[in-house]
Amino acid sequence: MKKLFLKSITLKILAFILFISLLENFLLIYMSNTLSLRTIEDQIDERSMKSAELYSDNIGNWVMERMKEIEIYAACTDVRSMDWDIAEPYLQHAIKSKLGIYDHFMIVDLDGNYNTTLKRNPGNASDRAYFQAAKSGRTVISEPLISRTNGNAVAVVAAPIWDQSGRIVGVMAGTINLIKFSRMIENFKYDHADSYSYIVNRYGLIIAHPNQDYILKENISKQSAAINESVVSASTRILHNVQGKVRYTFNNTESFSYYHEIPNTNGWKIIIKIPLDYWLDPIRKIRNSMAAASVAAMLLAIILGATVAKSISHPIIRLKDVFVKATTGDLSARAAVESEDEVGQASSSFNRMMEQVSHLTYHDTLTGLPNRLMFTNHLGSVLKEAAGENGKVAVMVMDIDRFGNINNTLGHSVGDRLLVNLSSKITGCLSPDEVLSRIGEDKFVLLLRHATEQKDILDKARTILELVKQPLIIDDYRLYVTAGIGIAFYPEDGINSAELFKNAYSAMQRAKRIGRDNMQLYDATASYKLMEQLYLDSSMHHALGNNELLLHYQPQVDVASGRIIGCEVLLRWQHPELGLVSPAKFIPIAEANGLIVSIGEWVLKTACTQNKYWQDTGHDPIYISVNISGIQLLQENFVEMVSGILQETGLQPQYLELEITESIAMENTEYIPEILSRLSKLGVRIALDDFGTGYSSLNYLKNFAITTLKIDQSFIRDLTVSPKDAAIVSTILAMGRHLKLNVTAEGVETSEQMELLKNENCDILQGYLFSKPVPVDEFEKFLA
Repeated sequence: MKKLFLKSITLKILAFILFISLLENFLLIYMSNTLSLRTIEDQIDERSMKSAELYSDNIGNWVMERMKEIEIYAACTDVRSMDWDIAEPYLQHAIKSKLGIYDHFMIVDLDGNYNTTLKRNPGNASDRAYFQAAKSGRTVISEPLISRTNGNAVAVVAAPIWDQSGRIVGVMAGTINLIKFSRMIENFKYDHADSYSYIVNRYGLIIAHPNQDYILKENISKQSAAINESVVSASTRILHNVQGKVRYTFNNTESFSYYHEIPNTNGWKIIIKIPLDYWLDPIRKIRNSMAAASVAAMLLAIILGATVAKSISHPIIRLKDVFVKATTGDLSARAAVESEDEVGQASSSFNRMMEQVSHLTYHDTLTGLPNRLMFTNHLGSVLKEAAGENGKVAVMVMDIDRFGNINNTLGHSVGDRLLVNLSSKITGCLSPDEVLSRIGEDKFVLLLRHATEQKDILDKARTILELVKQPLIIDDYRLYVTAGIGIAFYPEDGINSAELFKNAYSAMQRAKRIGRDNMQLYDATASYKLMEQLYLDSSMHHALGNNELLLHYQPQVDVASGRIIGCEVLLRWQHPELGLVSPAKFIPIAEANGLIVSIGEWVLKTACTQNKYWQDTGHDPIYISVNISGIQLLQENFVEMVSGILQETGLQPQYLELEITESIAMENTEYIPEILSRLSKLGVRIALDDFGTGYSSLNYLKNFAITTLKIDQSFIRDLTVSPKDAAIVSTILAMGRHLKLNVTAEGVETSEQMELLKNENCDILQGYLFSKPVPVDEFEKFLA
């Protein structure tokens, strides 16, 4: 009986009937209760309006971030070049981390022709309003439309591309997939099964909705099977006002819709649908209880009546104050549950709602792990504590190897369950002091306090790698995955959370570059090298356009006559800030980022043009030898490109020699013979560079269309003092004569080496004894 009395406000008031005697107290309690009820209704209404405004501001800020993001891409040197061959690698790399937002990036020229990261030349955008707006100098987000590239429902963020003189030369754009956009607002709702949010444009067309079938197909101002007359009637106020609320009936359910115009859009509005029952039931209960209290108030005594009024009104006022605190964005706001009556129940419901909001803010919705925001806050607190105790902390960043392949082939649902399983397995091996967070699609970070022994941290990393490698069965798929882990320690590798995380992330990237299933400690030297590589990579994208690349020439001398009969072309990079960059540094980067193809074509064309010029100005004809990368050689149109350059420059094929290394020849034996055969049919000379340092298989000497063997300088260096090197050189020369191949000795630096090679009947010599690689004007002195 006592428990029932404590839970029901109605029974509380009825119990006071025996003590109430004055009518004046009835009026006091009635007014107090009425004011309290109005306060709750007003606060709920105010909170809903604030929520609509907050959600609209969040989306508006998100839209502005997308606009700024596209403006940043538009300001990139590669994009400003308006050369798709230059811009595409940069944008293809950028889109990989943005596929949760964009379908693709695109660059549009002033005539409306465009290329996208999905396909080249898919159409013309001159009739698109966003194109005209961006072309006039504005950054905009378009009205919803159907993409001509992939047929998806999208909104396009577009920004003008300005050249260095301040002229608009094109438009940079990104297409936001409206289905992905809809997922962003899935959590913008109340804790009710029929509550959700959706977005319409200024004409009422639905552009984001939990039901994907409504997107760009339903309009709240037009009656249809999905939109009834009541919704259409309410849409008039929604479309003609910046904010507000409407009441309507849909599917026999009365609902409120709170709406607010979204900043940075052309009149888009977010609409939050809240069934009336969400708050009316608790309010009705309280109102009925207040009515009963009013009837009973006639019998209340003055003193007891004042006490009852105070006991009822003060919890409600305190609850109102908590509501106000929550509307300011304070996620720590909680109501004090001082009773088990309806006000106590409302306080408990509010607290549960705030717990859910707080959880969604600080936790990953898929795995339930702390998210990046919570990790950053927690790391800052842990580092502050460690600083006061001279403690050590470790941060471990983990990335799943080739996770994108699973999503792309088996679907995101399989990928999601894989992440959940891995999260559970890793969490199971952690101690209470170790916290795992998910910070990206396939990226996790582990915070380890009290990391006093490096060995223990490395053992933990190995344990996690072993757990990740264990097979998982999902939807009858047996999945094997690995991960890369990077580790950084406080205070050695960083004294603040941003620096420590950045260095752990850098170590993870290095582990990924080394190979799968790998872990690496942060290394400042390696980080510096990575920064240098990134800088060179970025600079290289405009090195060709800025005329920073140049060619040096090293003569090749006929042993019998002593005349220069050829030269080898060597690429140099005169960086405006770093000076002359070693080819050993920039050639591997060019091969990695794909620029070796365009650079190699420039080298070949420049060399052929220069050789033809020498012939046309009366110099004796010589051949010119150009080094070819394996990536170039395996291009589908390589032979056609060589043939085209020869035709364009007018150089006869016999005056061009292409050098490939033994390793290139042996790593691609399936394709190389046919390519070399086609080149040989053109009349081009083929030289095998660095002979003797690779596989040195005699089989390819028989099957490959080779005209020249180049003995590697490592055998020439000690030729006069090493019997073994002398024997190897003699053997190669004899083999070359019997196979009717020319043999060139590289790295000849002394007259003794030259004499020995002469005696062995070597055909051609090359090295510092004759000249180092020199610029074209110095080389021409040898030809005079």
